[in-house]
Amino acid sequence: MNNRPFIWRCLIVWLAGCLLGGALLYAEQIRRQYWRLDRDFSTLFSGINAALTQNESVIPLLNGDESLSELQKKFPQIRLLETTQHRALDAPRVEPVSAFRYWLYNPYRQIRVMIDLEPYFSPVSCFTRLYLRLEPDEKPVKIDTYWRWQRTFPQHFQPFALEAEARPAWLQVPVLPFVVMAAGWALLVAASGLFVWQRRQQRNAVQRADYYQHARLNTLGEITAGIVHEINQPLTAVQTWIQGAERQLNNQQPDAAMQALSAARVQTQRISDLLTRFRAHVVQEPVTLTAVDLAQCWQRVGNLLEHERTVEHIVITSSFAADARMVLADKLWLEQVLHNLLSNAIQAQQEQQNRWVHIYSHAVGDTVEVVIADGGPGFTPEALERALMPFYSGKAGGTGLGMTLTESLMLRMNGSITLHNAPSGGAEICLTLAKGGTTSHG
Repeated sequence: MNNRPFIWRCLIVWLAGCLLGGALLYAEQIRRQYWRLDRDFSTLFSGINAALTQNESVIPLLNGDESLSELQKKFPQIRLLETTQHRALDAPRVEPVSAFRYWLYNPYRQIRVMIDLEPYFSPVSCFTRLYLRLEPDEKPVKIDTYWRWQRTFPQHFQPFALEAEARPAWLQVPVLPFVVMAAGWALLVAASGLFVWQRRQQRNAVQRADYYQHARLNTLGEITAGIVHEINQPLTAVQTWIQGAERQLNNQQPDAAMQALSAARVQTQRISDLLTRFRAHVVQEPVTLTAVDLAQCWQRVGNLLEHERTVEHIVITSSFAADARMVLADKLWLEQVLHNLLSNAIQAQQEQQNRWVHIYSHAVGDTVEVVIADGGPGFTPEALERALMPFYSGKAGGTGLGMTLTESLMLRMNGSITLHNAPSGGAEICLTLAKGGTTSHG
């Protein structure tokens, strides 16, 4: 009789352990279903991404006279190769034919190729719905499913989206692990389960810490290069102003020397502000966006680059609409963006006769578009495609990080930047920011 309470306690612990272990094991089985599908989706995405990269690499090299059979040996996704006539250069590059087929055009050479991606989808049959969205404006069709995947391909002329949906197989889980788990709980009871749970949590914490550290180390190189790039310009300006002050002192002109030293002090303060902002960027501290006056920022940037624009004889004009003068931004970041863009515009016009930069703004709904135009040669087709990519530079000796950092700052201010050439010539850069207000962004 005295053993009965002990037996009942053991039975209750065993039942509780079986229920807890069974729930965890069932969740693990469902999680494994998800990760199997996620792995299949990633594999499919990688295969299609490689094919799309091949397409954009090979189509500029084709002239329409190649042998289709020889071409398919290296690029099996190409089904047809045809020439076109009088196709406009700004016509769509992609023309869908079916769910997995489309024409890819090269209007510069007047050719097109039929791309068939269906063989990539044939081996994949575990998803409830698998879809390739060929047109960006196409609205995705959603069905009642538990899991959903969507990724956009990075190719410039083939910005397709791969979508997949699936339902868990709730009743298709193996029974044997549950039997083994129940027997194990009968021997190990609650202590073993608690130990395993602690070890598992510890391992996940270590993995998260390792991933976070790895991510910070990967960005450290870019941040360091960005610091060097951004402080190089004010350091050069400081050197120029100090040299000017020395010359003025030698010429017995103390007032002019004081003005030059004052300008150098402004540049050193700018370096201090930049380093403070870079530190905030590294530690990801919350940043408060406030209403900033575009005209004041532009005036300050013009003063900072007064020496450069005077030497290059640059005429700078501005026109800010009354309802598009205040934007939601970080003042120093916005000055940094405008400083980079104005400096680039000045450097791009060294070979031009009529040198000018014009900035204007106008309201578009709840946003403000700021356009910076110049009288330079404009962007090359390659620059339009790659100017915002890290380490790409269109000038000799450039680090290729100025425009990348500019885009990063715009994104952190909930804005955007686009590049294009004006119809009359010259480059035009459009910055889009929210209208003035106050918010926080981390």
